[in-house]
This record gives sequence, C-alpha cells and structure tokens, in this order.
Amino acid sequence: MSHPIAPPPQDATAIDSNLERHIHEVQGAERASFHMPGHKGGRGAPARARELLGEAVFAADLSELSGFDYLHGASSALIDAQERAAAIFGARQSWFLVNGATVGNLAALCSVVGDGDEILVARDSHRSVFAGLVLSGARPRYLAPQRNELLDGLYGIDAEEVHRVLTGNPAIKAVHLTSPSYYGFTSAVAEVVAVAHALGCIVIVDEAHGGHFPFDERLPACALESGADLVVQSPHKTLGSLTQSSLLHAQGDLVNYARVQSYLGMLQSSSPSALLLASLDLSIEEMATVGRERWADAVALAESARHQIAEIPGLVAYGDEIVNTPGITSFDPTKLVVDVAELGTTGFAAGRWLREERGVNPEFSDLRRMVFSLTIGDTEETIALLIDALAGLSQTTHLASAHPHLIALWTGELPEAPMTPREAQHCSTRPIAFGSAAGEITAEMIVPYPPGVPLLVAGERITAQVIDAIDQLRAAGCRIVGPFDHTGETIRIIDTR
Repeated sequence: MSHPIAPPPQDATAIDSNLERHIHEVQGAERASFHMPGHKGGRGAPARARELLGEAVFAADLSELSGFDYLHGASSALIDAQERAAAIFGARQSWFLVNGATVGNLAALCSVVGDGDEILVARDSHRSVFAGLVLSGARPRYLAPQRNELLDGLYGIDAEEVHRVLTGNPAIKAVHLTSPSYYGFTSAVAEVVAVAHALGCIVIVDEAHGGHFPFDERLPACALESGADLVVQSPHKTLGSLTQSSLLHAQGDLVNYARVQSYLGMLQSSSPSALLLASLDLSIEEMATVGRERWADAVALAESARHQIAEIPGLVAYGDEIVNTPGITSFDPTKLVVDVAELGTTGFAAGRWLREERGVNPEFSDLRRMVFSLTIGDTEETIALLIDALAGLSQTTHLASAHPHLIALWTGELPEAPMTPREAQHCSTRPIAFGSAAGEITAEMIVPYPPGVPLLVAGERITAQVIDAIDQLRAAGCRIVGPFDHTGETIRIIDTR
C-alpha cells in the first residue's frame, strides 16, 4: 500500500499554486527592471528563443531581486510550498531542488557522513552517489547487487547481507541504496531500514524514479512509508515538472535538518530558477487534487499494454513472475520492461529500429531489453502507437545478435580499493593504454550500461578480469560511462611514479 497523501481542501477549485500566485503578484507590481535576469521579462531575449519558448516563459523567469521568494532564504511562498509537499508525501520536511536528484544525493550524503566516516553503499548507485563520497570524504563499503539468473541481470540488495555487514562493522554510520532501479524494480527497503535502525544507522534512499508511488495502491510502497530517513525524488521523471526540478524529503530524529539545509545552500545554484520551482509546486498541486485519478488511468494503460505485448511473438513483458526473485521485492507496473532476446537481437538494436523506423523512443535499452516509461502523459493513442511499433519489430529481421549471458561477465567480486574515492580525486593522474592497465589504481569510474553497476570506482585496483569484461561488454554494444577518453583506448590512473 502506498503512503497516504494529505486530503485536498473541501473546495478543490480553491487550490492553487502559492508560487504561481506569487509570480503573478511580482509581475503585476514591477514597472521597470534594472536587475537580472538580463532578458528583462523577455524584452532582451533572442527573438528565436521567444518564438520557441513563448513570451510567458521569460515573463515568469524571475529572481529574488524582483520580489520572488528566495530558495536559500525562503520567507513566504516557498515555505508554504515546501510544507505542502511534505504533507502530501508524508515527510517531516521537504526541500525543493533545482539541480536535480544529483544535488539531493550530494546533500544527503554530506549531511550524514564526513571525512573518514564509514557508509554502506549499494554498488548499483547513481554516479552522483559516488561523487558524494568524494565531497564528503566518507569511506565506502560496497554492497554488490544480487545475481538474478532468471532475468540475467544484477538487481537490488539483500537485507540479510546488510545485517551481516553492519553487525560486523559497527563503525558504519549510514546506508545508501537506490530503489527503484532504472527498470522499476524495487529493493527490500523496509527490511533494510529495520535492520539499519536497529543498529543506529541512518538510511538514505535514492527514489528518483519513484516520486509517483504514493498515488496508486498498485504501485510499490514509497521509501518514506518504508521508514527511510532521507529520500530523494525526481518529479520531473514522472510527475510532469520541468527537468532538474526534484525533491529531498526527511523524517525522523536521526536527521540533522539544519545540516541538510546548510549543504543544500552550498551545493545548489545561488540563482535558483523560478520556472523550476513553480513547475514543482504546480505538479505537487495537481497530485494533491487529481493525482490518484490520473495515476489510476496510467497504471491501467500500462497493464493493458503489458497484456498486448504478451501476444506479440518473440517479446516478453515482465510481470508478476519477477517478484521475489533475487534483488526484486516489487516492480513499478508503469515501467514496461520488454525482453527481445527471443527475437535474436539486442535491446540496443531493437531500440534503434523503433526510433528510426517508427519514431518511437524507449527510455532505456540494454543487451536484451528495452524499458518504456509510461506516465500521466500517456493516452490510449500513445499506447496504440507503441504496440503497433513493437508488432512491426517482431516481424523484422535484425542484424545484431543477442547476448544471452550478460551476468556471466560479472564476477560478483568487488575490486581491491587501496584508496577512497576522495583520496583518488586529489592524486596526480596520467593516461595509460587501457589494455595495459592491470595492476594500476584507477582515477576514474567505469560504468557499463548494462548492467549499470560500476566495474571500477576511483581508487580501486584494475584487474585483467575487469579489462576483459569491459572489452566484451563494449564489443557487445554496451555504452561505457565515466571514462575521460570516450574511445576507450586509454584510462586515467593514479600516478605513483
């Protein structure tokens, strides 16, 4: 069951966005602007930009100097807007973010751990989490994702493993995990929270892809309901706000709220966008009033699509059969994960065909799957387009060969780490031929997609096995994220000469 949202007032028509009203008040009061932004309500904006974006965008692009409330020193409308968000999502305090979920992860980590503190981190975390390790100076202990033979993938973390590591390492102060994954698969958040709290550890959850969970009972339980202390969400991914607009929620007595606020002030832009803030407030207002109705429709559309895909030869749309397999406690039904291995092709090739031949874009592809993200922006018409495109894909001869054993390339063993990510960040580095780097310490993170699990994090020892795995993954079509050299010919290592 999802976390209950605050009921709307009796007169739903009376609900409006505090920030929207505030913007109109500011616009009506100002007769002339001699402050930034320099486009001055759009009059100084490029003509083509006004044509593309519209006059209203520039008119609403305000700053605190024009009278708009200031994110880093909120005194009126922004305080009300953030309090409303906290009530709706079930947090004690919520903060609006204008630098994406990235800054939420950074601030959460830095507020909890500092130089030399130990933290347990799921290895399948977003790259911003590893950046947070550099900024905070924390010493990570990594949890490898679980091997799921059924899906030939690496997903989630095991609560029993969390208990084993925490009891064996009492110096660990916090746990950071990501749930849901890019695929919409969730970990056992409630069980991890129970284990961590029993041992006095704070829990941070990157729930960037799960901001919609509170709005329908068929969606997984949200991390706040599961008891997590700090939760990062990206409403721009699912709730309709503008890109980069995100939320950081906190609850419970383990959180140092003032410290979180302090780090947000350091890490976020000192010129926060009124457009991003207003879009957050408006999306939250819509969720408070008609969110349940809209997500009920979206989930129904997704389930209909899943049943239709099941009838297409050669395609498999994951459903209830994956629940309670290794690393997967539940899944988001609005993420359609479509396996194309039976067609003898890769997800990369299938996704490219859909884009080029049918104008249909998946959210994400890997060696054997495509992921389609459905939201409140979808309709029966968009689903019909998707199903028609997938039916065409099923009847097409493909050139790329499927790779049936993705996880065979992952040893499951984490590399030796002579340095922390922060220590590696401050060392002198040099490039070296990738094939000759065995035994060296990497200065950069290497993340193959798939599986989206870093094979190397800065400060770790490069092995011949890792080099071989990356070569195979690259040859199979994986995108390698993180290298300074996008060709893959060199890697930067710690210069120990």
